[in-house]
Amino acid sequence: MTRALFGPIGLVMALVPQHVLRWYERIALEEPDACEARPWVVSAIRAEGLVYLLVALVGGRASSVLKSVVGGVSLVALLFPRRYLDTGHALVYENSDDVTPNDGIESVVRGLGIALLVVMIVETLRSRQRR
Repeated sequence: MTRALFGPIGLVMALVPQHVLRWYERIALEEPDACEARPWVVSAIRAEGLVYLLVALVGGRASSVLKSVVGGVSLVALLFPRRYLDTGHALVYENSDDVTPNDGIESVVRGLGIALLVVMIVETLRSRQRR
């Protein structure tokens, strides 16, 4: 299930990283046109997508590591959605002090954190039962 989830996501991120960034900005930010992404952000999105795609294709230990990382990040998003957003915006945007999240986006981040954490836990338990 993890491979089926991360394969398509990785493919989209690798092929159209600029669109992924713009999609996020339109959904998550009050004034997406006022944001200045750092020069390396599009390349980082593409690289992350390639990692997801590679893990989806290879599986094995790489998939286990990805599940652990995603599980940890999901837990942070669930427990501290505002801090998660603020930290991400500080990393990604030159003018992060001017970046304002849309109302309700913290709830979306918390919901995604729960969903991904549940998927990662279920997948980890399934893989342990197969051994």
